[in-house]
Amino acid sequence: MRRALVAAACALATSGAGAVERLGVMAVADPPAGPDAELTELAHQLRAACRDRVGGVEEVATMRRRLLGQGSDATLSELDRAYGGALAVYQNGEFDSSVRTLRAIVDDLEALPEGEEAYFQWKRAMLRLAHASLSLGQEREMERAFLALARTDPALQPDPDQYSPGFRRRFEEVKARVRALPRRRLHVASEGRSGTVYVNGRAMGTTPVTLTLPAGSYRVGGGAGALRVPSFTVDLEPEDRSVVLDFALAEALRVNAGPGLALAPEARGYGIVRAGAWLGVDRLLTVSRAQEGQAQFLVGSIFDVRRGALLREGSVRLVAGGLPSVQVGALASFLLTGQSSRDVQNLTQQGPREIRPPLPPVAEAPPVPAAPPPVAPAVAPIPAAAPPPAPGTQTPAPPAPVAAAPAVAAASVPAPVRSILAPAPRAAALPAPDPAGRGLAKGARPGAGPGWMRPAAIGSGALALGLAAVAVQQGLAASGRYADARDMLGPDGQLLAGSDPGRYRDLRGSGDTARRNAFVSAGVAAAFAATAGVLGWLSWDGDRDADAGGGLAVRF
Repeated sequence: MRRALVAAACALATSGAGAVERLGVMAVADPPAGPDAELTELAHQLRAACRDRVGGVEEVATMRRRLLGQGSDATLSELDRAYGGALAVYQNGEFDSSVRTLRAIVDDLEALPEGEEAYFQWKRAMLRLAHASLSLGQEREMERAFLALARTDPALQPDPDQYSPGFRRRFEEVKARVRALPRRRLHVASEGRSGTVYVNGRAMGTTPVTLTLPAGSYRVGGGAGALRVPSFTVDLEPEDRSVVLDFALAEALRVNAGPGLALAPEARGYGIVRAGAWLGVDRLLTVSRAQEGQAQFLVGSIFDVRRGALLREGSVRLVAGGLPSVQVGALASFLLTGQSSRDVQNLTQQGPREIRPPLPPVAEAPPVPAAPPPVAPAVAPIPAAAPPPAPGTQTPAPPAPVAAAPAVAAASVPAPVRSILAPAPRAAALPAPDPAGRGLAKGARPGAGPGWMRPAAIGSGALALGLAAVAVQQGLAASGRYADARDMLGPDGQLLAGSDPGRYRDLRGSGDTARRNAFVSAGVAAAFAATAGVLGWLSWDGDRDADAGGGLAVRF
């Protein structure tokens, strides 16, 4: 009984620990400078106050690594030395230890920012991991490594001096299976600036780019000089996808200031939620400064990253650029739990508010000014024609166009700057998804994805060949039976003496049946062949337009 109670208590403790939400704290200020030293110190104080009240508060060093795309503390030189150690262990016959070391090396390399050296080490470690797994008979581990390599670099050839012919033959078999997989299109755009697209660590081109890849899951990341977009997983198994690499957010990062963000007020809400997604936290708490007359205030906001919503927002007045610890604690309690305090002014209006993705920029501004010139000529002739008519009913006609002119002028006035909850966008780099959730390439047919058309074409062609073979066989059988029946007849067309009339009738009947089967098989084979041709043409037409964007669009 005691053991059962202890086990239940441990299970409850484990589930409670797993339920702790992850919380990040960042400082936010206007670009280009971003948060200064005073605001950064206030963010540190608020982080400490939150840590005293709840668990799961992320450390500064961990946040910096995640924002820079560094999921591991290891360096490339350390991993290179670890690879040499794994080789030495393998040569000593310790295959299990070698596999564990190589698997850890691969995990660390996939957590580091992409680059040429990182990709070289990743290929090398994956090949060696597959070889060591094969030595231990771990077929699943070997297949996983082979599939990742074949999807990333179909032209990869293991070094004959390092790997046996049997190993290379197994790799070629996996590459053949990968080539037979359905093809998917991955369209990668960027926001802020162009950058290099990395797929499983391999540089695949500069944005915008459309890649045709075998169906499967891929690790996608981006780089532009010193800027990095953390890698993420894209599933191309069911359909084409479209993603956006957010280099604008990477440029707004100030990792040594809190870490912090340099975001304009109109783009602040969505940028904060995006940064929270990069951090992998459940909630993100931000601090910024606001001024009202001669008074300065520290504004704290807490966002639900998963829902994309602002939960609470409050402010406290700064005293000589700083805050007493009591007010810092009051602000932390208000943001975390909603506990009211006389020191904290509640800025939240009507509960949590959803933060929507940026809308396309106002592109009607250029065409609108062109509208007044046509209106002016239309108004000018009316006063000229107005004096001759005597009826008073003609007089109200001119004011109508005159009233339309102010309306057009009002439409040409730019809209006021939106609040943080409805930020104005910077660019419409994200391709619009189609209602069906699949990208339609230029010239493609809606609802007919090439993913199923190509296998259907291959199957129809195989059936056509099989039925054609049946038709030929039945035709030959019919010809043979008719020949046997003719041999039983004499020159006068009568049965020869000693011939069996029943046998003659059976031969004629079976010949008729075989001929009928031949005709039916040939007709059905022709239908399947036509179907295979049409489906094959349609699927090939989809591949020719592989450079068109489409599909589900996701921002990263």
